[in-house]
Amino acid sequence: MHKFSFNIRIFLKAVATVASAVFVVLALSAPIIAASAKSGETKTVVVDAGHGGADGGVTGKRTGVKESELNLKVAKLLGEYLIAGGYRVIYTRQNDTMHTNPKVQDNKKRADMFKRGEIINSANADAVVSIHMNFYSSPSRRGAQVFFDRHSEDGRQFAKVLQDIINNDINSENGGRTYSALSAEKYLLSCSPYPTVIVECGFLSNPFDEANLIEPAYQAKLAHTLYLGIDEFLNGNAA
Repeated sequence: MHKFSFNIRIFLKAVATVASAVFVVLALSAPIIAASAKSGETKTVVVDAGHGGADGGVTGKRTGVKESELNLKVAKLLGEYLIAGGYRVIYTRQNDTMHTNPKVQDNKKRADMFKRGEIINSANADAVVSIHMNFYSSPSRRGAQVFFDRHSEDGRQFAKVLQDIINNDINSENGGRTYSALSAEKYLLSCSPYPTVIVECGFLSNPFDEANLIEPAYQAKLAHTLYLGIDEFLNGNAA
């Protein structure tokens, strides 16, 4: 099992966004040092915060929080963990925006996705992670799940590594069911030759998941768990 440990700088930055004063005492374990940093080889990870701008994605059933807002928060935290671990990070977006694309004039959503695909394909990435939040008709469904393109064996392996760590560190600890990584037919998963996954971080239709996902401390924990999975896939660094 992968034991969770916070990077204090990133965690405190997340907690600082809370309006009221919060005092946190953490027992820290060994610092995060990726094999890529130790070996001198810098590997590249593309972090995609799903949706944005006019495309807010799904909304929280209780709070009305927008998926796009949560995606961006988790994506930025994940990027900070990766940078601290010695990785080069490329974001597909860093603010609440929806991309335009001169090649696509008739569909804003398609234009946005094609632009993200262009960013990914120009990155020469070692891995691509797209952050999303889920929604389901039944409020009982909860937990995080990873998706991959069925034609990509590297994507399948990447998804399995991430899902195993998420099951251990997130799903099992929070009372939700564990999942297997699944294939999906999504443009972002198939638009490049790089190992790519979509992570549905939890269900905004579930009150427990929603309550967790809006908390900065949980966002930081989730981002750190994703970091561990990426690091293990790219470097075999089991925590």
